[in-house]
Amino acid sequence: MRYNEAILCDSRGCPQIKSYHSTTASGTRPFIPHHHTECELSLILSGGGIYTVTDKKYIFRAGDIFLFNSDEIHCITEIFPQERFDVLNIHFEPRLLWSDEGFGSTSLLKIFFCRNASFENLIDRNNPETPKIARLINEMECELLSRGFEYGLCAKNKLCEILICLSRNYGYIDVEKNPIHHERNTEKMLELMNYIEENLSSDIKLCDLAEFCGMNKTYFCSLFKKYNGISPFEYITIKRVEKAIFLLKNSSRTKFDIATECGFNSMSNFYKAFYSVTGKKPGEMQKRK
Repeated sequence: MRYNEAILCDSRGCPQIKSYHSTTASGTRPFIPHHHTECELSLILSGGGIYTVTDKKYIFRAGDIFLFNSDEIHCITEIFPQERFDVLNIHFEPRLLWSDEGFGSTSLLKIFFCRNASFENLIDRNNPETPKIARLINEMECELLSRGFEYGLCAKNKLCEILICLSRNYGYIDVEKNPIHHERNTEKMLELMNYIEENLSSDIKLCDLAEFCGMNKTYFCSLFKKYNGISPFEYITIKRVEKAIFLLKNSSRTKFDIATECGFNSMSNFYKAFYSVTGKKPGEMQKRK
């Protein structure tokens, strides 16, 4: 169950940061892959269990912090029965880090896309900086929920502090490696991301996106993944499914109408993409009459 959700949007109304709590009953759970375009920070507030990340398992407890980039498949597969489970999740779009609408710093991507062999998704609980990061995550949520004066700026500043702390003090990144070598492409990439958001209902072709950026397809796909952690196809599919989820929950339209509105050219493609992204069927999220 998800609760206490708060969303910070940019000037175009697109979510930049989301915070929410998750809780579930104790017991084992199937590994159900889910995908999103955002990077993620998760703070375990109470309870314990097992977090599975692809083929690796982490036993977690209260106070633990997890960090995921946008292409890491992860799922909580067991909740221990001793205490009620509660996790605070912070999701944020990678473009918040690299675009001028956010921090304008490609270096902040390194903790996600330039990791070394010592990196673990479960942040070192013995590092003296870990309690500070936990405090900053809690403060981010308070800002997003309070909606006080310049709450968005305060929340983003705390996120920036978290990422700098992770990059400086944990030895997780390859400091010599740069995720993006041609920062002059940043402005064009942001224009492209906005174009995709505005045209999800249309037939978006990879060759057209590459041409939009003035690149060949191979180089474009490589650069897109360096900025966002996932391929253009994966990004578009996830965004279409997210739009479909909103319509399923907030309208009485048929699944066929929603699939068409979200740019899917057949119901079979819609169902396949929906399950791939969410691990659920569209009907499980549809508004009840």
